[in-house]
Amino acid sequence: MKKLYPLFMVLLFHGIAYSQENQEEKKEPLIKFSGHIRFESYFDSYESTSTRNGDVYIFPNRQKLDVNGNDINEHGQFTMISSESKFRARLSGPDAFGAKVSGLAEVDFLGKAFTTKSGDVVDFTQTPVLRHMFMNLDWGKTQLLMGQYWHPVFLPECYPEVLSFGSALPFNPLNRSAQIKASYKITDAVEIAVAALSHYDFVSKGSIDAQKNAVMPDLHGSLKYKTDLFTAGIVAGYKLLKPRLTTVDKIITNETIGSFDVVGFGKIKMDNLTLKLYGMYGQNLTSYVMLGGYGASQDSALVDDFSYSNINTLAIWGEGIYKLDALTFGLFGGYTSNLGASTNEYYDYGYTLGGNIESMYRISPRVSYTSGKIELGLEYMLTSAVYMDLNTTDHKYEALTTDDAVSNHRLQFSARYTF
Repeated sequence: MKKLYPLFMVLLFHGIAYSQENQEEKKEPLIKFSGHIRFESYFDSYESTSTRNGDVYIFPNRQKLDVNGNDINEHGQFTMISSESKFRARLSGPDAFGAKVSGLAEVDFLGKAFTTKSGDVVDFTQTPVLRHMFMNLDWGKTQLLMGQYWHPVFLPECYPEVLSFGSALPFNPLNRSAQIKASYKITDAVEIAVAALSHYDFVSKGSIDAQKNAVMPDLHGSLKYKTDLFTAGIVAGYKLLKPRLTTVDKIITNETIGSFDVVGFGKIKMDNLTLKLYGMYGQNLTSYVMLGGYGASQDSALVDDFSYSNINTLAIWGEGIYKLDALTFGLFGGYTSNLGASTNEYYDYGYTLGGNIESMYRISPRVSYTSGKIELGLEYMLTSAVYMDLNTTDHKYEALTTDDAVSNHRLQFSARYTF
């Protein structure tokens, strides 16, 4: 019996260890649900370009005169909507590969636009829409994110907190994309990151398969400095598109177009006051729902296998937020401008968003009041755009003449219940 005792103890401890290991393997992720129910009501004074039943506002349309010289677009519109409500599930654990594991699944109810291969909207349905769906592995200094999340040019630490849905586009980029993103903390305050992304819901104007056919992901990198008081950084990236597989004459073409963008930002956060500044310069920013695009760099009527040229765009914005007990005051201001084409561009073959807008600005003050989990807000938004006729002589995608500015005045009331 004494000879069997050591063997018995070894088997017992082995069984306990196996049982504990098996329990570890069977650990389930912890799930926490949250979100908000949101009601919005808004009045617009001028016919405008927007998406998602008008909830995502972009810019006022160009003047459209009737036979008597009156502007057809100069009329009011009124809407009430609740589809911007969101529902999310945050997951955590169990650990894997020595890293803390977390995840996020989030949807809203803004609906989805259905498009043709060329990007034309053919239908719209009010269905739940995937916003974020990713897993994140955290080793302390190093993190690896895989799934759909904000594009690196959209900064959760520095974005417009306006009441109007869309985070102040087209002055601020809006894009969520499938990606692999690796980040590393050099110090507690300094972080670098690189990401490879594939666009799906937010694609460049033109063929929706243009990035797929180029066989190259969108590549972006960032350098950020973060403290409790001050945040700043730069983001830069490059994407490649292959808009066509064949020419008009059905001959294979290998022409592609590459474009870059660069961002600089800063934020100061004091006790009750927050100040933000953001600037972006880039080419073909339409995948971010911003002004610009690209087009043929030779006359498509004369050259069948033409190359492409980008439109350059500048966008800057600033925001101030002041909190006074249950009241929050905010002021947003933004400006964006068409800076012309890098090389020759022929407007008759181009893919643009607001391609005939020379410049645009927005001023948007707001106030909100919070009681418990309910927030009530009121916001006034002035958006003014200057349209242009292009100079078709030098093909630089610059204005020959400009119209008088057209403006839309939006007054919005919102109510949000957070849970």
